[in-house]
Amino acid sequence: MTPFTRLFFVLATIVSFALIGLFFTTRNRGLKTRLLFGQALLTIAILMLATLSLVSPNNPQSSLLVNHDISTVRNGLKLESLINETENRGRIGSTVFDGPGVAESTGSSNTTENDSNSYVDTNSQVDGIKEGDIVKTDGNFIYYASRFQSSIKVMSVSSSDEISLLDDIDLHAEGKQVYTDSLYLTPDYLIVIGYQYDLQSSNCVGYDEVGDAVFCDFFQWWQPTGSVLVIDRATLDIAYRLTTDSAFIDHRLIPHYDEVGELESETLLLIGHKYLYQEDNYQPQFVENGTSYSMSYDAMYYVENDDIYAMTTFVTIPFIEGTPITYQASALLGTTADYKKMYVNHERLYITQSNYHWTTTMSYQTTTLTQFDFNFEEGHLTFIASASVFGVAINQFALDEYDGYFRLATTETRWTYSSDDMFWSESNRTITNRLYVLQLSLSNEFVLISYLDEGLGKPNELIMSVRFNETKAYIVTFLRTDPLYIIDLSNPEQPTITSEIELPGFDTYQHIWPNDKLIGIGYQADENGMTTGMKVTAYDVGENALELQTLEIGDYIKDAFRAQNTTWTYSYSEALWDHRAILVSAEKNIFAFAVNAYSYGYDVIEDAYTSEYHSFYFIFSIDFTSNEPLGIPTIIEHPASALDYVNVDRGVMINDVIHTLSNHQVISYSVIEKRVIQTLSFS
Repeated sequence: MTPFTRLFFVLATIVSFALIGLFFTTRNRGLKTRLLFGQALLTIAILMLATLSLVSPNNPQSSLLVNHDISTVRNGLKLESLINETENRGRIGSTVFDGPGVAESTGSSNTTENDSNSYVDTNSQVDGIKEGDIVKTDGNFIYYASRFQSSIKVMSVSSSDEISLLDDIDLHAEGKQVYTDSLYLTPDYLIVIGYQYDLQSSNCVGYDEVGDAVFCDFFQWWQPTGSVLVIDRATLDIAYRLTTDSAFIDHRLIPHYDEVGELESETLLLIGHKYLYQEDNYQPQFVENGTSYSMSYDAMYYVENDDIYAMTTFVTIPFIEGTPITYQASALLGTTADYKKMYVNHERLYITQSNYHWTTTMSYQTTTLTQFDFNFEEGHLTFIASASVFGVAINQFALDEYDGYFRLATTETRWTYSSDDMFWSESNRTITNRLYVLQLSLSNEFVLISYLDEGLGKPNELIMSVRFNETKAYIVTFLRTDPLYIIDLSNPEQPTITSEIELPGFDTYQHIWPNDKLIGIGYQADENGMTTGMKVTAYDVGENALELQTLEIGDYIKDAFRAQNTTWTYSYSEALWDHRAILVSAEKNIFAFAVNAYSYGYDVIEDAYTSEYHSFYFIFSIDFTSNEPLGIPTIIEHPASALDYVNVDRGVMINDVIHTLSNHQVISYSVIEKRVIQTLSFS
């Protein structure tokens, strides 16, 4: 029962007793007056029963959402007891459920203009919220952290689009190499998010409590640790260092503007993960500019009834002009890193973590959703609410907030089975895809406004991708074919599937284009559901929803292989699982990404078996006024090196030139002149 419902019952009870008293005090005032009081009492009783029916366990809406309290850990003994509770429970019957089984881009460009060059920024989920990547630019400089190298290349860009290599920053800090995960840019700093490796060893005791020698299995391992380096862009010197024993799993840079729209400050938000398997080191450790700190137990929180195997750490670093750089940290106990998803807009942070539950007859998943308010100027996170729903979100795009409503798409796999003393046997698997619409009540509890599960996927189909666009949602499910469901959310209380587009294969990502258009990237598949390669699809998702064009990437790379009898070919792209690997601008009509391909075959001319590796960059010039809006892609190949393989990582668009970057060189392509205009080698 929600606080609103409890308040209603209290007020209804008070009014009822008052009416009963008036009923008896007016017994001499005539039949009509007494009938009016009687009708009022009857109306209140009906309302109380109706409200009770809305919150009863028999109502499926109430059983799909459970709110949780959150508490402070406060000391190490409490933390140990919470861990032991989870271990003793063994996740058997740990369910707390009674029932069954930010506005993002609407097609606006992410192209930015400064005093000299315009540029396309990193593809991100929410407008204005920066996401990190291995390449960053401000139009005048390009910062590129090539894969598997502990360095950052700094290049300048002239007004005539010519690039020059200025420096190569060696990321060697505190006696260790820092390997780059992502970069961010502020007006003054280059921010490096990465990791170091620390040598860890097991606690090995060679004797028991009475002094007898016992077997001791001693072992060591390298453990990655989260690292932040803040580099002064003017001098390329390190201005700030922070390392922690919690590996970072996601992060954002959130800008804060003043009343006239000028950038006032930016806050770096880092989400980390720490396993709780070292009993002597439960508190996250930080080293800031050489000084060590431990997180206080008062800064750690836990959700009641949640499984606890690890903790999520929250680190904020505000960048405010004239203020020293420093960090704040807190933590939320929970499950493992693989099950956590993050959504951030300009006001709030949402974290989801998935939990797996077992009983003697079934297993299923739930997701715990936790909301925080974000103080941009100070970097403070304030807990607001936490609740659980059924199912698991596939990635960050399954989470969204718009117009005061939070939307979440999940897939629940529920197994029911029977067992005896000797055997455990599976009997049935049920997959349910749901779209939840939630809202926060005045008492800071999540309220389930509505949900959609009917018609969302054919039997046994899983959600493969989700994209929200204000009052629309696009959800792809897959088993053998690809139904793209278009869902109307204009009435949050009644989500409605308005149409669906069925194709072979499935999308792993969709990008919103203006005027009810959509571009998807994913896998092609045969009639049996076996994936056969990559594809790109253009959709019309308006009133007459339909596929406009689909291109298979493999059709455009076969000619690149020299073997005349290629028996096996494989291609892949980081863009399939990381949206930041896609260069996209609706304003410039560009959709581009790198593709890597490998082949094995027999060359009849050379009379030998051959294998070849190629690295390409595909550029699509989008034109939705054409019958084939994807057209024919421009393909740029980075030649193989005699020393080692070449891997194209990213493309950066400045003005009308796309600079494609690999670990050996930059090849620059003019989309106006339709030709390569420069090649810059790093060797």
